[in-house]
Amino acid sequence: MGDDRKFAYPAIVVLTGASGSGKTSLVGKLNELAIPGVEGINCDRVKIDLSDTAGPSDRQAGVLSYWITKFDQDKSNVRLAVLDTQIRPHIAIEVLGQAGVENSQIVLVDCDPVLRNERLHKERQQPELASAQMDCWAAYLRGQADALSLSIIETGKASLDESVKTLAAIVNNLLQRARAF
Repeated sequence: MGDDRKFAYPAIVVLTGASGSGKTSLVGKLNELAIPGVEGINCDRVKIDLSDTAGPSDRQAGVLSYWITKFDQDKSNVRLAVLDTQIRPHIAIEVLGQAGVENSQIVLVDCDPVLRNERLHKERQQPELASAQMDCWAAYLRGQADALSLSIIETGKASLDESVKTLAAIVNNLLQRARAF
């Protein structure tokens, strides 16, 4: 996609956060709301061949680029995509800018490390992800969100329904901005 071309669909919300923070639960509940033109996608659950990419940052950019291209080619009724990722915010900003996506927002989904690790052990049955490395990743993402003044949804301080209301408000606000274009 060239820099002079606008994205075919008006808006993308990129959710980022460590494993166990609640991104997938939020996207699932958002999809249950059936907001017309809004689709939430768990990007990690779709296998994409990114064998040409070198490191984690390249893979993160590749996954986001894949979804932007897919929506551009798909021409479906999706007017706003909510993408569940673990992308570094600065990489998301770069990829969205290069693709010409003018209406986007990056949102951190976060919670207390004890709760996140409990979710990984109990609900997700993935204790291998409850690690010091994941705790560092979560802290890094929180620092980036704070530095970039990103919206943050604290899933440990609110119920799932309240957290989904927060996400739905972000989505509706972005839809309103997109209609202005």
